[in-house]
Amino acid sequence: MSFKNGQKKAGTATADPLSDKIRESILALENLRAENLRLTDEIKTLEHSKLAFESEVQSLKVAIENERAERRHYNSLANEIVTRLDVVGHTIEDVVKRAEQEVYRQRRENPRAELPEIKVPSFLQKVEALMNGHGEKLQAVQNDFGRIRTAGAIGG
Repeated sequence: MSFKNGQKKAGTATADPLSDKIRESILALENLRAENLRLTDEIKTLEHSKLAFESEVQSLKVAIENERAERRHYNSLANEIVTRLDVVGHTIEDVVKRAEQEVYRQRRENPRAELPEIKVPSFLQKVEALMNGHGEKLQAVQNDFGRIRTAGAIGG
């Protein structure tokens, strides 16, 4: 028996390079198959990701197009408003020019005529006072005026 084992060992030693090459080739083939399966799975994952990204890109393109359409709408609306405000501005300028011309004409026709005193509405006085930063002073004057009027009504 020991002879057979020795002979086998010797036999394998002589066929060793060929069997090693076959074993290495089989292991390499198994490694290639495993790598092929791994790469196939990775390709499937990448294709799924690609589809998801393409879907996202498509939805983003739709969103961009919607925003562009909305921007065009608001731009045209703003242009329309600007045009109308321009018309209003020109109308106001025309009215003011006509009023100035009328005042000038009346002054030429009646040079000694004085214009009547115009009473400024109280809300304009309040606005003017607030714009000038005298809001507290105006309120104090109005309170004093109210007290004087009330006292005058009671005493009178």
